[in-house]
Amino acid sequence: MYELLLRMETLLIGLRSPALLGIGAFALVIGLVFWLGGTRYSTRIIGLIGAVIGAAAGLIVSRQFNLHPWLSMLVGAVAMAVLAILLRKALILALAVLILAAVSGAGYVSVVLDHMAPPPASDTAVRQPMVYQSFLRMEPDARLNYIDRISNESETFLDRLKALLADTWAAIQPHKWIALIAIIAGAVLALVLVWFIAKIIIALAYSIVGVTAVFFGLQAALLSVNIHVASELYPRPWLLPTVFLVLVAIGWIWQLLFWRPVKMKREPSEVHEEVEGRE
Repeated sequence: MYELLLRMETLLIGLRSPALLGIGAFALVIGLVFWLGGTRYSTRIIGLIGAVIGAAAGLIVSRQFNLHPWLSMLVGAVAMAVLAILLRKALILALAVLILAAVSGAGYVSVVLDHMAPPPASDTAVRQPMVYQSFLRMEPDARLNYIDRISNESETFLDRLKALLADTWAAIQPHKWIALIAIIAGAVLALVLVWFIAKIIIALAYSIVGVTAVFFGLQAALLSVNIHVASELYPRPWLLPTVFLVLVAIGWIWQLLFWRPVKMKREPSEVHEEVEGRE
């Protein structure tokens, strides 16, 4: 996890302070909603996810068929939001399984990255060129230089992100099959657990996503005021996973004990008719 945070921090440093603050604030708000209120607002969350996907699909369709982009995005957002709400139970279960599968794979990848072998020492005659390097063993300036080198000195965020993702993939390439097995194992375990204890697993999935977003938001917001929190954690790399797990547990327990899904309110006439029907 620490290596991933260092790579993320180095990538975000290239953004300006207002952008970092905006991204951080947005991620924090989303993270808090998922962390402490995911199960309560699950219908709205699913509807919002459907609207975002529908808007993106509408934009793609508008470019393919030369349609009005805003109208296509609106139609796509409304259609997908309605469909997502109608299928919310199945989608919530599917998302919970995908999240836990992703967590399983990401957990293994984090361990691999945190234990990457250091560059070969002294003997330059037999030294082999490194495809990737561990950010944990670099100074902050060296990390920035490394990003510049692998992105061919590009200043655009997307180019630097692509270069960093390619470099991270090179780091985990020798372990890709084990990572795939970890993802599949996580998905199978999630399916079994969802079958028996769906409510508990869904709350756990929401808490994991929420804490992840909160961590990302805090990191971006602190970078906007030039606080490199990931670099400062170097003497205590164990602290971050511990805090992450504690916060996930807090959000998980909070949702199970104190929140219940918001139900649609019915009109008094509907309640009266239901009571008469029972009589």
